[in-house]
Amino acid sequence: MKKFAIRALCVAAAVIGFAAPPAAQAQVDVNVTIGGFYDELAPYGRWVDCSYGQCWVPARVAADWQPYSNGQWIYTEYGWTWVSSDPWGGSPYHYGTWASINGYGWSWVPGTVWAPAWVTWSYSNSYVGWAPLPPTVVFGASGYAGRAVVVSQTQYVFVPTNRFVGRNVATVRMPAGQSAEIFRQTRPVTGFAVSGGIVRNTALPMGTIERAAGGKIETRSIRAAGTAPRAVSAGTARLAVVAPAREVRAAAAARPRAVPRPLESSREERHAKGSVDHDSERPQGPKAHGAPATESHRQAAEAPAAHGQGPPRQVEASRTAKKAAKPKPQSGKEKPVEKDKKPDAERH
Repeated sequence: MKKFAIRALCVAAAVIGFAAPPAAQAQVDVNVTIGGFYDELAPYGRWVDCSYGQCWVPARVAADWQPYSNGQWIYTEYGWTWVSSDPWGGSPYHYGTWASINGYGWSWVPGTVWAPAWVTWSYSNSYVGWAPLPPTVVFGASGYAGRAVVVSQTQYVFVPTNRFVGRNVATVRMPAGQSAEIFRQTRPVTGFAVSGGIVRNTALPMGTIERAAGGKIETRSIRAAGTAPRAVSAGTARLAVVAPAREVRAAAAARPRAVPRPLESSREERHAKGSVDHDSERPQGPKAHGAPATESHRQAAEAPAAHGQGPPRQVEASRTAKKAAKPKPQSGKEKPVEKDKKPDAERH
């Protein structure tokens, strides 16, 4: 009975597999092109021109936010793997890398080569730190095991070694102001192996972490990271962390233009012509878009025209005529002589 149940589950899984691929694999299939990344990340930030073609700048992040700081590290069959807790998911941590760009801050530079995490390490028995690899890093088809790639010391995120695994980094991170001092107490190291065409993160020694943790660290499935490895094309001699700038620009130029922009322009034109259908635009009125109060006052002034009371200028002229026909009592400071002349003229 137990064997029958297992077989039934396998058949059901196979059927489901044909109907809908696993989430991790589906994500990889969609996102391995620059255009796929463009569509995936657009709702969470903006794409801007940069020296690497186009870079993506995340929105609604803290002023002191850094990449690889909201999430946790796990050890998988591909080495140390980053599990992102950011709302835009993990693609910017398994493809491409991050760079601090003047005027924009931390920005993601797209690439199409997968890795468990694109970082360089610096560690000791007391602290473990990491920072995004520079976009210029290129290595051979067998991996990278050369000199450590060292970036600005302030770009490293450090945590105590005994808290490196099993915790969200944001809860155990050392103050950013101490990064430079801690870096001088640690040993920088960078290393990637390529096996079966897949990049593996092998630089940080497991023995150091296990001694600090006080026990063996579990090797988990890559599925726990919400991603899936992708092998590079056969015969690739050199691997680049980021895609060539010309390819990134071409992919961005090929994307369809955003629809909201022309719609907003057409509404502004209709407002200028005074032919806005207020009923159809009520859900997107001035308050929803943060329009100044003057616009709502202007719409209120134009309301009589919508009720068949004539254009605003005629209404104003009519009001002026009524005021002239029925003058209100005036104070002694407002031309009393003119008030007396009108009755005299009527008597003669």
